Amino acid sequence: MSEPLHIVLRCTEALRPKVRYVFDTLFMARGVPVVYSSRPPSSGPWLLYGTARETSWPFKRCLAIAHCPESWRFLDSHADIETNVNINGLTTVLPAKGGGCEPPSDIPFDIAANAFYFLSSWSERLGPNKEQTRSLYSDSIFARLNVPQDIVDQYLDCLMRPLHALCDRLGAGKWNPLEWPQEAAYALILSHDVDFIPANFGDIAVQGAKTVLRHLVRQRDPIDALRAATGLALALIRGRDPYGCVPEIIERETELGTRASFQVAVGHRHPNDVNYRIEDDRVRDYLRAITDAGFDLCLHGSYRSTENPAWYAEEAALLGRRLGKPSGSRQHFLSFNYDNLFTAQEQTGIQYDMSMGFPDRTGPRAGFSYPYFPYCLEEDRPYDVLQLNLFLMDVTLRGYLGLKGASAWETIKDTLDDLRGKRGCVSTVWHPIVFGGARDPGYDRLFWDMVNYTRETDGLATDGRTINDFWRGHAKNYASFSQAGQGRVKN
Repeated sequence: MSEPLHIVLRCTEALRPKVRYVFDTLFMARGVPVVYSSRPPSSGPWLLYGTARETSWPFKRCLAIAHCPESWRFLDSHADIETNVNINGLTTVLPAKGGGCEPPSDIPFDIAANAFYFLSSWSERLGPNKEQTRSLYSDSIFARLNVPQDIVDQYLDCLMRPLHALCDRLGAGKWNPLEWPQEAAYALILSHDVDFIPANFGDIAVQGAKTVLRHLVRQRDPIDALRAATGLALALIRGRDPYGCVPEIIERETELGTRASFQVAVGHRHPNDVNYRIEDDRVRDYLRAITDAGFDLCLHGSYRSTENPAWYAEEAALLGRRLGKPSGSRQHFLSFNYDNLFTAQEQTGIQYDMSMGFPDRTGPRAGFSYPYFPYCLEEDRPYDVLQLNLFLMDVTLRGYLGLKGASAWETIKDTLDDLRGKRGCVSTVWHPIVFGGARDPGYDRLFWDMVNYTRETDGLATDGRTINDFWRGHAKNYASFSQAGQGRVKN
């Protein structure tokens, strides 16, 4: 069906931007066009979000969703959620029920308020740990209250099931599933954070020693220590750089007909920041392989870059002068202040970000398996920065979860299979340092297996730039995002 779904909102004017944002975000992920109106349409299915029914309205054609004003009280409080309740098989953290609904065909809880809580990362931004710049799954509301990580996906399914059932009862057609570029069933965004570029043999030797000690002491894995040492020796014998690997990755991806986004860092304000400097002509010339091959260049914001509003802008400008204007971004160590990051990205013309992920856990950080626009609470609007959720990272799998070989692949495969079932789109990061066989042996092969499996299962393995362009074109058809990309860029 090509006709839009009519949504009637019966809530306060103050809440309407947030409610529209939620419905636009959710229905956009399933390719359902929507329009907002004050009254039901003359024909076809429609959706009511309100506290009560108008007796004269055609409710045989309606899916009613409860609006519970008490569910939105978290907006007036910075207290964290302490409990959750299961309603209709779903975890809710704002569990009030509302009137005007007729279960099981209708939805008796405020799905918009619950979804907004997670999509806005409320607990991270305004909860007791709001000063932390690195959000771990172990500290999150998901872990603390045993909330499913894909909770917003579940809310979306909770919307679509009764909506499809309503269409069946009415004999109305359903909306076609969203298709990603190249008619793909799902999309996987590939990216590489350039965190280490050896300047000489000394850098290589030090990195090799650190790697072997990490496997021996921290991971207590003498076999991987031996494999890493062997990989280092073989690379040196063959005259290869075992840790930079940027040109080799570009060559292989070009052969496969796919492209990843490369995140290049320029800031140095913390010991965790990268070892190279873009001001060095040798480094710049080495990294020119990215732009010369037409690959997507992104800023890898430094560890402290969002502490001072000017720092992030300085880094974006420096990368632009030395290598090229970045189109996207990911924060180093996933360290950032939420609002400072997206505000700075708007001001510097960064169009998309890939920082929303847990370093210690695979899967979603905001409960959602699709691109979305983060929300600016202060101005009550979506940020004009597209978030491409980070789901899979080599450091997460090997460093935090201790996975390798078949166990690592099963986690990757399960993630891709789930993503395919949802027709979703998320991002991954594999650091160039693992592609030389001297860091985390086998993780280079895992990356290429991930790319091939995505393509073999009707998925698209691509870069952030491709998805950003596609999603922004799609977003212009939704009221909350119709101005995306217009008027927010400062330079």
